Amino acid sequence: MEDYYFENDIVFACKRANSFPDGVQSAFETLHTYIPFTTNRKFFSFSWMNAHNEIVYLAGAELLTDEIYPELEKFVFKKGKYRGTVIQNFMKDIPEMGKLFQELCRDPKLDLQGYCVEWYFNENDVNCFVKLKD
Repeated sequence: MEDYYFENDIVFACKRANSFPDGVQSAFETLHTYIPFTTNRKFFSFSWMNAHNEIVYLAGAELLTDEIYPELEKFVFKKGKYRGTVIQNFMKDIPEMGKLFQELCRDPKLDLQGYCVEWYFNENDVNCFVKLKD
């Protein structure tokens, strides 16, 4: 596991999945109709458990200066400490991401008000991490 520190909040335009895991692909497809994938901007997803024990999942693209997408939901990724690791060729073993997040969510330093994050920094690999207490 590696520790990461983000010095600033980052604002994302997001598409909420209708369900998890079935609605995830559709959420990304809809997001990419507005903001095509490129390595020149951050593409993250955010997930957490709601009060009904359902996973809320947002597929997001970093908003650049003066961009507005009224069709998409805004989400603020909070600055601070995070812990996680990279999964290479994630499409070959999607369940591996779930196993990793289960392990990360057992970290005693976990921020219980935080969320799970997936950073799609290229088309094959993903950096999975969780927020730690400040």
